[in-house]
Amino acid sequence: MCAVTGLDAPHERSLLISMLASRLPELGNIRQHGRTRSDMLEIVQACLRDPRGLPELLDTLNVYAPGSPPVRRIRELVATPPVLAVLPEAELRAVRTLLARVSHLDAHGLLYAAAGDLPLPHPPVATLGEAFDHLTRVNARPDGLLPLMVLVEHVVADLQGDEAHRRVTNALREWNDAQAVKLGLAVQLDAVRTETSGDPAAQPAPACLVVQLDRHGMDPNRYLLSHWRQIRPGPWRPQRGEDQVVSLGEVEATVERLVFEAEKDWAGRPGKPVLEFILPMHLLNRPMEWLPLASDSAFAAALCLSYPVVLRSLERMRAPHFHRRWHNRWQQLQDAHETVCHWDTAGRRGHDPVQWNSRLTADERLVSVALNAPPLPGPDGSLASLETALRAGVPVAVWDRRPGASGDFRRRARKLMKGKATELPQRIQRLRNEAATAAAAQRDHHVGRHLAVLFDDPNRIVDWSGSPGEDTARARGGHDDEGET
Repeated sequence: MCAVTGLDAPHERSLLISMLASRLPELGNIRQHGRTRSDMLEIVQACLRDPRGLPELLDTLNVYAPGSPPVRRIRELVATPPVLAVLPEAELRAVRTLLARVSHLDAHGLLYAAAGDLPLPHPPVATLGEAFDHLTRVNARPDGLLPLMVLVEHVVADLQGDEAHRRVTNALREWNDAQAVKLGLAVQLDAVRTETSGDPAAQPAPACLVVQLDRHGMDPNRYLLSHWRQIRPGPWRPQRGEDQVVSLGEVEATVERLVFEAEKDWAGRPGKPVLEFILPMHLLNRPMEWLPLASDSAFAAALCLSYPVVLRSLERMRAPHFHRRWHNRWQQLQDAHETVCHWDTAGRRGHDPVQWNSRLTADERLVSVALNAPPLPGPDGSLASLETALRAGVPVAVWDRRPGASGDFRRRARKLMKGKATELPQRIQRLRNEAATAAAAQRDHHVGRHLAVLFDDPNRIVDWSGSPGEDTARARGGHDDEGET
């Protein structure tokens, strides 16, 4: 409900309550706190007290936001029957005893791997027993397999070759086999066992904050700002926060607040979180990496001094017909020792757009483009070149935000492309830090001050409803939100 566009405003929540009361008058006195989540809890609790409450709430939301993904998800939840216990407590107790003997494993990471698209507990679990107990309270998967059995398989896979825990490994596997026979799920368990034992660990996703801006349908001067947080490195399991409607002038303060909130989640976890901005094409040339933190104090500093910051394309993320080529180029990027770059010729003498586009489309070894000008419309911009690159599946693009690429930009861009692609975000951050710490006379002219970088991983998808992409949901192991990724 918090993700339903508009309900972040108190007067819109009052409208929703008024609409509910027209159907069920006893719901007209719902208490309001002036805070989105608290008000939603009051509305849901009031509806739960009336046998007709949840169906009427769903019908009202369908009128308020017809067909929106959050309302479709609420429909699924309302239609889902209560979870009934499948296994007796004695059987569950036996597994808890075994799991207590392997306290060295990453409980939260294993829960991420086993949970698929299921909601994850907050705060994160600390032990395998807590992870197991969480999964005893959720529904079976579409194939009928219990998620707690999937967790056991992931534990067994992580313990393979650990002689000190061979007895625990064998006992857990025997327990899973016995439950599969009892429940008629032997085939499904074999499939999961093959997957967990045969697949390599997924490429880690860093802890990150993903901020997305999309033009608001009702007001072209305002934007829907959505955000996701990947709390820890591991499988891509970003958690969506509340949407907000903002003007471009309000983005700075909103991002600052979101970063500080994310740092509370990351507290006590060493590492290097990444900030990603998913932007529509017309905003890609805005210098998001230079937004300030602690802007109201003497300690104000740009985001890029503390975090790798990268751009991502909103249009491509929402265009699945381009995703196969995107995945192909990303795999090429991961396998290559150097990032092979296609240099833009737009605006230069002899520019042949058909030849440039054809070569880029035909050669999947070209995994990055360096634009000759900012991606702006018109004869002096390289907007068409960037659009071609995105359609071809190119995951990396760099450009100088100033009109006309300087010789220093070309030199720096070539240097950035040398080395492993996965380290590109860190190299970019070092260049930006170099610009920020340059002498005052050189600071504004340094190429690092004007460098824009699109670094777009197709395995780390967020969609309108905030769910991870289906392909990444199957990934196992530590990566779930993009160095400067």
